[in-house]
Amino acid sequence: MVRIILLSFILAAILLLTIVPESRSESNTQTAQSTQATQTSQTAQTTQSQPITQTIKGTVYDIQTREPLIGATVVIRDSQPLRGASTDAGGSFRIPGVPLGRHTLQVNYIGYEPVIIPEVMATSGREVVVDVGLRESIADMGEVIITPKIRKNKPLNAMATVSSRSFSVEEARRYAGGMDDPARLVSAFAGVAVGNVQDNAIIVRGNSPKGISWRVEGVEIPTPHHLPGGNVAGGGVVTIFSSHMLDNSDFHTSAFPAEYGNALAGVFDMNLRTGNSTVHQHTFQAGTLGLDIASEGPIVPGSNASYLFNYRYSTLGLLTDLNVIPTDQEFRYQDLSFKFNLPTRNAGTFSLWGLGGIDRMAQPLETNPLMWENDWDRVSFDWDIQMGAAGLSHRLLTGNRTYVSTTLAATGTRNSMVTIRQDDDLVPHDDLNAVDNSGKLSLGSYISHTFSPRVSTKTGLTVKRLQYNLAMSSTIDSDPSTYRNVIDETGSSHEVEFYSQWRWDLAQNLVLNAGVNSGYFALNEAFWVDPRIALRYDLHDSHSLSLGYGRHSQREELKIYMIRAEASRAAALPNRDLRLSGAHHFVLAWDWQISDNMRMKVEPYAQFLFDAPGIADSSFSMINFKQDWFFSDILENNSIGRNVGLDVTFERFLHNGYYFLVTGSVFSSRYKGGDGVWRNTRFNKGYVANALVGREFALRDGRRILGVNTRFNVAGGERVSPILQEKSRERELVFFDETRAFSNQLPSLVYADLSLTWRLNRPGYSSIWAVQVKNALGRAMPEGYNYSYRTQSVVLDKSVVVVPGISYTIEF
Repeated sequence: MVRIILLSFILAAILLLTIVPESRSESNTQTAQSTQATQTSQTAQTTQSQPITQTIKGTVYDIQTREPLIGATVVIRDSQPLRGASTDAGGSFRIPGVPLGRHTLQVNYIGYEPVIIPEVMATSGREVVVDVGLRESIADMGEVIITPKIRKNKPLNAMATVSSRSFSVEEARRYAGGMDDPARLVSAFAGVAVGNVQDNAIIVRGNSPKGISWRVEGVEIPTPHHLPGGNVAGGGVVTIFSSHMLDNSDFHTSAFPAEYGNALAGVFDMNLRTGNSTVHQHTFQAGTLGLDIASEGPIVPGSNASYLFNYRYSTLGLLTDLNVIPTDQEFRYQDLSFKFNLPTRNAGTFSLWGLGGIDRMAQPLETNPLMWENDWDRVSFDWDIQMGAAGLSHRLLTGNRTYVSTTLAATGTRNSMVTIRQDDDLVPHDDLNAVDNSGKLSLGSYISHTFSPRVSTKTGLTVKRLQYNLAMSSTIDSDPSTYRNVIDETGSSHEVEFYSQWRWDLAQNLVLNAGVNSGYFALNEAFWVDPRIALRYDLHDSHSLSLGYGRHSQREELKIYMIRAEASRAAALPNRDLRLSGAHHFVLAWDWQISDNMRMKVEPYAQFLFDAPGIADSSFSMINFKQDWFFSDILENNSIGRNVGLDVTFERFLHNGYYFLVTGSVFSSRYKGGDGVWRNTRFNKGYVANALVGREFALRDGRRILGVNTRFNVAGGERVSPILQEKSRERELVFFDETRAFSNQLPSLVYADLSLTWRLNRPGYSSIWAVQVKNALGRAMPEGYNYSYRTQSVVLDKSVVVVPGISYTIEF
């Protein structure tokens, strides 16, 4: 199945390359025009000699109160003559006539710390919008001269102190292996590992990928991937929302701020950007991953109201629909994301946003036993999934130092998986029929108040109504005689979450962040109170030390609580009484700003997991959960774990055309299940290292830009349990020796990624060719164990998985 899909990607890439490139056809046109230009050479030379410029605009606001700052100055450093602008009554600025290429902006406002924004890219295809938040200075006027510093990695969330960093959309597109996907982008960060290149699931500091929480516009959403959980719970093929929709966002890996609940491993805090409110701009992209159409612009000219949307349809699905690719498999997805921004004069700003995806994957029965290589070849499946999230948000300034933000949101998934398995006589039998229709309606509001430049707070309350329709019937170990109903529950519940977090600038070089996240989950009547605290001390301008602690809680998927007990059991739903899984996070960080464009960071950490569900008197624990569509066991809170490690980051931000990011992590991830034995976790890879480097070449005054980016990754292999070969041969299935769980390790994961981009800036539009290749060296990747009918033994499947991302984009 996987091989067919990957082959289809390659065929799609070949088909895409048969399209006549715009640049080539344009070159032919220019050749013809140059012949005609012998009669009008002076006019043509005059036209071509005119420089192409662009506009940089945006807003400047107080980062705590969101109040626009009037009269702030924004200048392009080292521009000749000096270019810049001041903000108007709405905090907006506009700098026209900016030459193409990268520029560094400096923003100043009296009484506020200045900010430098490096390497802002100006292209001919679209205006550049830069929104800047400034922090009020705690130094007395005239007491000290504050020198602006580049803190590109600093998180947007002012309450985040340790194990957090921001990333930009431009990085998601530029980093080799990023594939325009935030989940793949952050796999280059310290403490983050991948399980396999064909899935975007990430392992953060030895934790299961299911411990990641995704948030969009401040709202917790279901895992936003196409075909989520196909191989790994918490992962998928590619993120639903396109990079064309994203604004700068944060990624947290430990001891995150109090506003983030229901997560043990990490948090993606994603922001959708606001569309251009003065100019209509459009993007079309054709690539092996999908066909994208994006548009933005003013709703009503002069009103500052704007729209932004992106629609994508999978290229593979389109080629399959057109019978270009001969295959019986179905593999298609599509998604839509949008945001309407509606500012008012006195009633604050409203925004209506949403994202959703529709996926389908199917494989018919193979009725020729001679074609069966392993058990999956005798199985048909039909998988349909829909995911959506939409919200109406409102932000209102209620005073000079206070604003209130409120969001009404609805999220949900419809997930259906049906598998049929043939016996040796080619008789089909029901194997799995699973339905997971879950939804959530939430109303959340928070108030942010700044008491003084030294003290600020953010306090919020969210009420959630959960609806579910869950059903599952399945076999045990694919034995058709064991097919029975496991889950059949329809109903609703609710959850309440409260948080409050504070920031105290105790001194100019000493910051304390503290808070608490608490709540109540009615389904199992679970309360939680999770304190968080972090301290940062700046030794001087270049060195800082940080210390953080956080207690974190997370519930399981709703279907885990709905598993039915056997008839002999007293409780009908024994898992319903499970407590939430918890973890204590401890982090120490040393940050060295070597220069304006280079830094090093070292973070030792320790995490202690507790109350994780597991099976009684067994090595099984949800700490190791990867994916099991047939899971139907009774659990109890009997597992603990510990993750201890060291993360190192050495980074040069993009400057003068090149950058690099080198990260390394060494860690130990252990657990103890219901049998009382300490073992390696499934995700105890032991080490992971990344080297990412890129170079950008600007030609002809920035009209043509070539980008070359590459990444090299090496990581320890996944831990696995020994194979019970005799039992596996007898049943022709894979059986593991769980009494020696995860005592073996798969080969190390070694691969390289490559990214090439070629941008042509023309008057009024830009065109970009991009080639992004994962596993560019074609290294064989372990996929897992299968019983081979040919060798009559369990074998480790390996395949050369090369994932090409080839695209052509036009911005106008």
